[in-house]
Amino acid sequence: MNENPRMLVVAREAQGLTQEELAREAGLAQSTLSKAENGLRPLPVTDLPNVAEVLHVTPDLLCWQDEIYGFGSASFFHRKQQSLSQRTLRKVQAQINLLRMRIQRLLSDIDIGTEFTIPRIDVDQAGSAYEAARRVRAAWRLPMGPIANLVNVVEAAGGVVARRDFQTHRIDAISVWHPGSGPLFALNSELTPERQRFVLAHELGHMVMHEGEPPRETAESEADEFAEELLMPAAEIHRDLRDIDVRKAAALKPYWKVPMQSLIIRAQRLNTITPNRCRSLHSYMNKAGYLNSEPMPLEREEPQVMRELMRIHLDEHAYTQEELAKVVGMSAADLGAEFPMPKQSRLRVVR
Repeated sequence: MNENPRMLVVAREAQGLTQEELAREAGLAQSTLSKAENGLRPLPVTDLPNVAEVLHVTPDLLCWQDEIYGFGSASFFHRKQQSLSQRTLRKVQAQINLLRMRIQRLLSDIDIGTEFTIPRIDVDQAGSAYEAARRVRAAWRLPMGPIANLVNVVEAAGGVVARRDFQTHRIDAISVWHPGSGPLFALNSELTPERQRFVLAHELGHMVMHEGEPPRETAESEADEFAEELLMPAAEIHRDLRDIDVRKAAALKPYWKVPMQSLIIRAQRLNTITPNRCRSLHSYMNKAGYLNSEPMPLEREEPQVMRELMRIHLDEHAYTQEELAKVVGMSAADLGAEFPMPKQSRLRVVR
């Protein structure tokens, strides 16, 4: 089977390489690569292994026929893209496409039952993003108060959460959900634990309210409102936010498990402090360096689904790492860097 021209482009862009750079490293003419990527002529059989090696994939991956989604599609939501270079955007887009394809293959022969699902809610019919968040909390039967572990809740509802180094602080997360797979939430690994929770709630809001819908200018503000109500329900947090200052925000942070800045913004939106007071507290936190590194850091919530997928394949299905790497189209040496490996048991059989 010949390579899929679109997969060849995706694999190249995932490595951040131009056509010229890939051709040089793989030892072939750029014209040959250009024609292959445009579907005019397949790569020579003798060159395919070299190209795959440079791209850190298997030759089989370059023949995959999976659908490829771009940032312009309704399935992708991301933040601050306008200030990023096209090369960076293409690299991140390609990496998320490959991650999604690989997760689909790991899930193909594993039936994971979930008690709940991530609902789709028409935000206009619901009346507001706040109401959409309240409906999600009710659908998931979440108890009153803070959500103990948002990553666990999202994964229990069928989502897959992954932490990835986007090599830029301008993208907090990317979420994608398309027919044939569950929702994928890729979070920037540079996020602080508390910021990670808010960003995940924000992306969940996109999935609930905006997935499959035409782009709307209010999407980002609605996702923020959804995240606020999901993590800090107004009816329960209102009293806590009265007369809030930086010291009180630091005291509330370990309980509500959100950034101090989010607590202050929530207080202003619930009218427990004035906009001027909110700006004053923001200025104080900025001067204290708290906007970049807050005190009272939280424990990070770690995704579990991908680690469990690896454990099932390696332990229960008796795959070797080499076999599993082939399934996801990479070398065994790269497998551990892409997917979290199950922890080795310290128990041993005594005969």
